[in-house]
Amino acid sequence: MDPHFPCKVIAARNLDHDHRHVLSLLYMPLIGIEAFALYMALYSVVDRAKLRSVAYPHAFFYDLLNISHNRFETARTRLEASGLLETYQSDDERLYELLLPLTAERFVKDAPFAPYLNKHLGDSRYDDVLSLFKLTRPSVKKYRALTAAFSDVFGPAYPPEKTPKQRFVDTHTQAAPRIEHPFDVDVLLDSLPETLIHPSTRTQAVLERLKTVSYVYQLDEITLKELIIQSLQPDKRIDFEQLTQKALKKVQGRKTRTIAKKTSPYDLDYFQNTDPITLLEDLTGMAVPKADLKIIEELMTRSTVKLEVLNVLIGYVLRELDQRVPAYNYFEKVLAEWRRNGVEDAESAISHIQKKLHQKKTPKPTAQKGRRQAKRLPEDIQVDWFDAYLKQLEEEDS
Repeated sequence: MDPHFPCKVIAARNLDHDHRHVLSLLYMPLIGIEAFALYMALYSVVDRAKLRSVAYPHAFFYDLLNISHNRFETARTRLEASGLLETYQSDDERLYELLLPLTAERFVKDAPFAPYLNKHLGDSRYDDVLSLFKLTRPSVKKYRALTAAFSDVFGPAYPPEKTPKQRFVDTHTQAAPRIEHPFDVDVLLDSLPETLIHPSTRTQAVLERLKTVSYVYQLDEITLKELIIQSLQPDKRIDFEQLTQKALKKVQGRKTRTIAKKTSPYDLDYFQNTDPITLLEDLTGMAVPKADLKIIEELMTRSTVKLEVLNVLIGYVLRELDQRVPAYNYFEKVLAEWRRNGVEDAESAISHIQKKLHQKKTPKPTAQKGRRQAKRLPEDIQVDWFDAYLKQLEEEDS
């Protein structure tokens, strides 16, 4: 390759102290000093804010590291084989994508790496190196806790009436809904060879999405593993659109079970302990169509509310729209209105619906324009599957 052939470097994020510790003590004995130096040199030219570099001729790195082209290529392939680098090339430029090293725990548990490191260092030195990553915390059982809480030192920044709770609700920072589902994503990924899938697959966001897919389409670890392998892109990343399509086919290929429309009263416990797919089947008395399944998956993936709130939301919207599942944006608009009114769980969601139904029954126009608007209000839509529950609440209040 022409030493003046240009290259650029990109990275997902900056290296921290722990990454460098893992690289120097765990990776470097395997990849060698030149590959380690190349990795650090590539990271050094990356702009810390933009996470990409300007174009450099390859000769710049040859001179910087005092190595030949052949030694550069050997170091590069070692980085690629270790999952630290991805290389792409066009007619006029090469692109290097730097990947973060595994954590020490994952490095040791990962079959391709640990045996090689053990063989290279020997049992004694191997144990010595691993001990540097083990954290031990002194026991505090014999001590009495004295630590002050934030509220003990700092009073309210503003009077309570000026800081309503819903002001702090931010859909971009709330945690995703917790899914209680007997499915171990870590076990699933541990069964996939590290060389088969891209390291970025092990991020928390990807793991949560895999768990959501398994929950929505009721896939066990073995089935989902097969679908993941079938949905891998050439760069070893998971194509979630393809994964969803294959999951849908699996659902459609199952033997259709007899589904009866729910006739017994709905209660708070039902919303808290039922999955959205079962709720949809109970509401309609039929299997959930393919298009509706995709909407529910999107709702569970992108929403930041509890599953019990999603259950109430789905039931309410379906009844308002005569059993039709709308697009995701419709659900999001209802959720936005609920968040502004402090809805946080199934009980507060039902209470909010009850309040809105009462307001529809008793409009209070204050002017002629208001009266005309009141006449145009839609008649109260009775949510039949809430009837028994709402009636029970009224009896308890009386």
